[in-house]
Amino acid sequence: MIIFFDEDRAYLSWVTHHRRGFVLDGKRKPKLSHLVIHRATCREIKSAASPRLHWTTGAKVKACSLNRDELEAWAAEATGTAPGFCVSCRPDHDDLPADAGPAHLTKLGGEILDYVLDAALIHMENDYPPYRLTVCDIAACFGKTPGQISPVLHQLINDSLLTVLGKMGAAATIPPTRIVLPTMLALRTLEAFQNESDSAIQNELAKLDLA
Repeated sequence: MIIFFDEDRAYLSWVTHHRRGFVLDGKRKPKLSHLVIHRATCREIKSAASPRLHWTTGAKVKACSLNRDELEAWAAEATGTAPGFCVSCRPDHDDLPADAGPAHLTKLGGEILDYVLDAALIHMENDYPPYRLTVCDIAACFGKTPGQISPVLHQLINDSLLTVLGKMGAAATIPPTRIVLPTMLALRTLEAFQNESDSAIQNELAKLDLA
């Protein structure tokens, strides 16, 4: 288990790279309280409308673990009461929630799309260096090689959900250093963007400054 105090960047990096993990969200002042467990993929503990929202500073605290029971035990010991569970991501259910993306995607395709969207949203919402998510980064996250994920990336590209910078062959392994970006259609799979205008979504994508 890792507890994050005043470490927003490290916390956001953890939830991005530990997608099957869990996050205990709560307040530390005046005493540890209001503890709720979320899945690491839950939007409520990593995405916000304002880039000025802080996740681990001030009165806030986040505890992260790949083991939900570990977080429950720590919360009960620290506060004397059991934590709550997020009603949106349902971490108390053993089955993972359905992917937010299109229903025809494979399990890996949905997970890759979700990962790219997570990385993009974090860069849109926070003062980070320019977006640089590459094929190699995605492959490493899922314990695979660029060659193994290339067919899935090609399908996502053909479905207009992702785009890769630079030219590439129709069926070839995508070079590992190529940057992978979500498209407008991909952002529209998220509830927050479903009613946004095309121009508003383009403005959000423009925040992924690749200059």
